[in-house]
Order: sequence, then structure tokens, then C-alpha cells
Amino acid sequence: MILRSTLRSTLCLAVLLMPHLVLNGQAQDATALETQYKTCAKHYIPADKCTPEIYQQLKDKDNAPPDPTTATALQAVKEYQTRLKNPESMQVHTAYVTDEGAVCLEIAGQNSMGGMSVSRVVYLTQAWPHRGKGKWMDEGGVMGGMAANNSGAYQVDRWGGFCQKVKAFGRQGDMNPGTDVTEKVNQVLKENK
Repeated sequence: MILRSTLRSTLCLAVLLMPHLVLNGQAQDATALETQYKTCAKHYIPADKCTPEIYQQLKDKDNAPPDPTTATALQAVKEYQTRLKNPESMQVHTAYVTDEGAVCLEIAGQNSMGGMSVSRVVYLTQAWPHRGKGKWMDEGGVMGGMAANNSGAYQVDRWGGFCQKVKAFGRQGDMNPGTDVTEKVNQVLKENK
């Protein structure tokens, strides 16, 4: 009698747990479930709402290549990263691509004194309609040296005219028309670490 009761309880428990252990006819292991729930959590989907269909949609979204604008900015960021004294210290504050084809970056990186320097640099893509295609507007050259702000913290600002409209007396105004891809670029960089 006791054996039947124990067997019946075990069988009931197995039947109750079966839907959680088998998914689409295949057994799921702990690692697969953990991956599924981490993906859902990254997209702020609660675990109880994380169905296999939703998980697959999120996984496809995460694995999709970046759109062309983001890819252009990402390529410029990676190229500029190689120019830094400490490439691992790079922080992308802004990644903006103008409609004319200028990639505007505000990037912080560790300087030779151990502090952080922020530079506003521009990469002119092949889509840029004026002179300078494929060139960097950064710290280099005479104009780069003049763009440096020597008020205690070394900062370079080359956005004027390329990324921002220039107002009277050389002040910078609103951003030129374009797309801010900062969040997307930082997401891809984070995933590739």
C-alpha cells in the first residue's frame, strides 16, 4: 500500500514537471534555459512571459547585422579606437551620422597622464559630397591643434561645420540633419567584448 502511494506520488510529480522539462518534443537542459532567460531579461521580458517563440524573436534580433548607418559609425569607432593611447579605455559618448555622410564621434580615452580626454572628431565617409572623403578631422594637423581646448583639460572639438551648424562668432549651433546611433554602437561594442 505504501509502495503504491509513493509510486503514485512520484508519477504525479513527473507528469506535473514534464511540460517544464520537455519543449517542442526536445528535452531542455539547464544551460539552454539559462541562456533563454538571460536573453529575455536583457530585453526586460519577465521570465514567466519568456516563451520559446519570444526567445527566438529576441535571439534573431540580437544576431541581426546592424543597419548601414550604425555599421558606418561602428567602422569609424573601431578605426579611431586604434589611434588611442589605451584602446581598452575607449568610451563612446556620441555617435552621430549626418545625412551628408559625416560620422561625428565624441569619444573619451585615457591620455598619457592617466586621465581621460574627450575628443569630438569627424570621419568623412565616401558619401561626403565635398572635399576630404575618407579623411579624419581630429587632433592631427594645424587645424586639429587649433581645435584643442587648452583650458586645463585637453579636449578637441572638430564638429563645427561638419556636424553642427556654425553660428555667429564661431559658436556652434544645432546638429546638422542626421541619425544618432550612439545606443546601437555601444550595444554592439558591449556584445563584442
